[in-house]
Formats: sequence, structure tokens, C-alpha cells
Amino acid sequence: YRDYRKMVNRLLTHRKVLAVITVVLLVLFFGRLLVRYATPIEFAGEQGDPTITWPYPIDATEPCWLKLNRDERPIIRVNCFAIKGVLHTHSNRFAPLASLFDQSWTQVVKEHPSIEVLIDDKVYQFEARRIEAEERRRQILNDRHYRYIPDGIQIYALTPGSSESLAR
Repeated sequence: YRDYRKMVNRLLTHRKVLAVITVVLLVLFFGRLLVRYATPIEFAGEQGDPTITWPYPIDATEPCWLKLNRDERPIIRVNCFAIKGVLHTHSNRFAPLASLFDQSWTQVVKEHPSIEVLIDDKVYQFEARRIEAEERRRQILNDRHYRYIPDGIQIYALTPGSSESLAR
């Protein structure tokens, strides 16, 4: 009976140590994420040419920042990728829903499609054009290696000027 109690006490001690190590690692991991995404950036740079052919592959996760026409969180980080040289980004599945405090970025872009985008210390002027065709949206997300394609994800072509044909 005494050996059994020692074994149980050792097991419980090991579990406590493992639990503490796990909590510390989780705090460090999520702390880094918060710092990475919550730290405001300086939205400044030389003016970039939005008509360039973007070299990013369709499955790229190139960090870019959108400057939106809203008071709360006017600068957000998204991932950009290119399709046939045209820059694109997409929302997460919950982006169409308003937050408790403000509109989502997709709602803002719907009302104010002219946005500035910061990539590699250059600021580009774009029109964000939502890709409405469901078949096209699914194909793009499939090409980006989504196994399950949630309904809420919206894809935007970031185009210079008013070229409607590029977003379709």
C-alpha cells in the first residue's frame, strides 16, 4: 500500500510539473501573438506603383496592412497573395459580422472600397473589389489549400483604379 501511495504521489507531482510547463508555454505563445498583432505599426512609406505584377503565389501569406476609413483600429494586418499578378486578400469566416464596438473591416470596405495598403515599406492606393462569384471564391480558397471552405470568408481583389473585370 505504501509503494502504491508513493507511485501516485510521484505521478501527481509529474502531472503538476507538466501542467505548469504547459501553462507557461501557452502564455509565452499567446503573448507573442498578442504583441505581434496588437502592436501598432507606423503606416508610412514611399508611394508604390499599384499597377505592378505581384509575384506572390496563390498560397502565399505575405503580410500587408490595410488602412481603413474608420475610427477604431483603422490599420489591420491581413495576408496578401496574388492571382495572375493581381494582389488579393481574404477575410476570416467571421469578418462579415460586426464586432461589439465597430464594423468589421469587410463592412468598412464595402462602404469605402478605396484603401491604402502597406507592403514592404511602400504604400499603395487600391480599390478593394469583392469577388462575388461563389464558384470562383471556392476555387481560390481551394487553391489556397483550404480543405473545408466556410461560407463567411470573403475574397477581395486589390486593384488600381476602377477595373471591374479583374475582380470577377
